Amino acid sequence: MIRDAGTAPADGLPPPPRAGDGGLAFLKDNLEAIAVAVVMALVIKHFCVEAFKIPTSSMFPTLRGEPDNQGGEGDRILVDKWAYRLGAPQRWHVIVFRYPLNRARNFIKRIAFLPGEHGRISEDGDLWVRKAGEAYDDDDLRIPQKPRAVREQFYRRVYPPPAEDAPADDDGDEGDDDDPFAKDSYQPTAYWRADEGPPNAWRLETLDHFSYAGGPAASLRNVNQIFEHSTARSWDSSGTAGELVRDVRFRMRVRLDPTPEGGADAPTRVTLRWRPDGEFLVVMTLHTEQGRSEVFIRRGNETVAQATLATALLAGETTNLELEYVDGRVRAHINGSEVEVLEDGRRFIDTQEDEGEQRFQLEAAGGPLHIDDLRIDRDLRYENSWDANPSARRGGLTVPDDSYFMLGDNTRNSSDSRRWRLVTVHLVGGRTIRHDYSETPEFLDTEYGAQRTPRRITDADGLVQEWFDEDEDPDKGSEVESSPFVHR
Repeated sequence: MIRDAGTAPADGLPPPPRAGDGGLAFLKDNLEAIAVAVVMALVIKHFCVEAFKIPTSSMFPTLRGEPDNQGGEGDRILVDKWAYRLGAPQRWHVIVFRYPLNRARNFIKRIAFLPGEHGRISEDGDLWVRKAGEAYDDDDLRIPQKPRAVREQFYRRVYPPPAEDAPADDDGDEGDDDDPFAKDSYQPTAYWRADEGPPNAWRLETLDHFSYAGGPAASLRNVNQIFEHSTARSWDSSGTAGELVRDVRFRMRVRLDPTPEGGADAPTRVTLRWRPDGEFLVVMTLHTEQGRSEVFIRRGNETVAQATLATALLAGETTNLELEYVDGRVRAHINGSEVEVLEDGRRFIDTQEDEGEQRFQLEAAGGPLHIDDLRIDRDLRYENSWDANPSARRGGLTVPDDSYFMLGDNTRNSSDSRRWRLVTVHLVGGRTIRHDYSETPEFLDTEYGAQRTPRRITDADGLVQEWFDEDEDPDKGSEVESSPFVHR
């Protein structure tokens, strides 16, 4: 018997497709794939990961806004939405959150104070925290330590400048006018000057290569102090831009010349001295004799912390040296390893005193040596300004147990917890409208005519609200209050 192939399968096989069925199947498969992809993208965006583009410079230079301070495009980031389902946010984390004064907007800042903490910003730009409570006082305030990875994010290079910004040599030496470093000796009068010892003991071959001829102790010192706006492009001309920065890192490579054949090693030392203000002094010395390398902190005439370094300079070899004075601690690094940490013992009350004059001194004595790759970085200095809560400049504030206090890395130009103010408008009948103080309500003349001019604003919940002047409660009016916290 012959069957109709279009009505019944033969031997269990499906019927062959009719004319035109192939195109429909292809379209159906692609529509299903697209639908699944869209659903998955929405699910991933809502629950897992979302992409953002940084719109402002409040986190500069850690993150660049659009347009950034260099005229380029803003950074793009991916935000992990599951991170804090598995653990609590920590200090120094950079996070994206809903702006508490307009939840329709997303902000990105760094966590500064944690739940239940009392926090202050000192006049010299450090954060200080303690547990909240009546049993504590200012002597319990401590500077929270930044991990090394966070310190790396905060450091801003001060020296050396980019090669194209190097100052011209005007000492009269002959040489290639197009290459200021082609002369026998380049005198960096814009950055350094001889401080003690023979004036010709130090030479600068390039901006980050110093040579010491050997002999009696001789030192160089910085010409310019380090301010909160000092950069590698402006350190030679920054003047008094902003406040002084006490927290600085120095890095370099120290290379001793090989011992002459048949000669003896000359006892040689290299010393870094950093005086961030008129009171404290940090000194680090590397010596060729074992047991004589050391690091110490002095306050006035008193040595508050000291340690011997188990390292020595060796003739013909290079030593990588790093000295950090950040967050009230001195960290000495030798050849990439942290070998010592000292505390300066400062209290919060000490930060209110006059900072005095800074000085960095590089000294050598003994045999000839070279300093290569000298680099100076400054730490971020938080601006102690509280536009929304002026009393917090002196007294600080206490963070609720379920909230966080946020700061931007661009500390002078960041809309963060120091500046957030909430306006509460009281209307007749008990209704209230709460909105960001920095947002001015719009007037809608064109929609309602010149006789009635309503106001329109996006409120703290991200909703558009409208009201007329006559709707406001004449007895209560409006209130402005500090609103610095982001709820957990």
